[in-house]
Amino acid sequence: MKDKLIAAGVKNLHEFGYPKCNAENILTDRIYKAFFVSMLRDNKGQAPQVDKAIDELLAICDAV
Repeated sequence: MKDKLIAAGVKNLHEFGYPKCNAENILTDRIYKAFFVSMLRDNKGQAPQVDKAIDELLAICDAV
């Protein structure tokens, strides 16, 4: 699930004009991470397993 969320985030950032965003730097680059965190928070509440993956990704983003 986390990989799917990351892939969706990368795709969205590409559409927003950030072609250098990838699965690795979306969690570490300051700008990409800020967009991704916002996207994750917007998607909370869909399903328990999705929320769990979102919480794990948010924790990674907070730690980096």
